Order: sequence, then structure tokens, then C-alpha cells
Amino acid sequence: MHFFNSGLFWFLEGIFACLTMIGLKIWMEDCRIPMPFWKWLLFVIWVFFFGFTIAFVGTNLGEKEQNAALLGGTIFGLISIITAVGLWRILKIGKK
Repeated sequence: MHFFNSGLFWFLEGIFACLTMIGLKIWMEDCRIPMPFWKWLLFVIWVFFFGFTIAFVGTNLGEKEQNAALLGGTIFGLISIITAVGLWRILKIGKK
């Protein structure tokens, strides 16, 4: 568990986050989907909510609260999936 508290982990996490954002930008340009600022903002909000969902489940499992992890993972997971579908439809708006 020491690795997840180290600076190396957060350095690698930052690299992967940057590569994901750059990859999304390049992919959207290849698909000719315009990405104004408000679409990026919605995407970042969704990423934070999805990260919260994963952190919630992981924290509850770490605290030996399996029922809370299952219930929270189900509720927040379904909300994440539904909002991901909605976000995808919003991102596709304006495709040339």
C-alpha cells in the first residue's frame, strides 16, 4: 500500500490523465466533433464523478463495509453509466 501513497504513483497518475485528455482531443478532431469549452467542462465533471464512485467503493471495501460498497457502487455506478450515455450524446451534437 505504500506505493499508492508515494509521489511516483501520483506522477504516473498525472501522466495517464494527461495522455487520456490529449487522446480524447485528437480522437474528437479525427471524428470532426467540435469540442467547445462547455463540453470539456461537462467531461471533466463526469470524470470527477466517476472517480468519486470508484473512490467510494474502494474506501468502503477498505473499511470492511461490503454492503455500503455494493449499494453505493450500484447507485453511483448506474448514475455514472446513465450520465455517460447522456454526455456521449451531447458530445456528438454538432458533428460535421
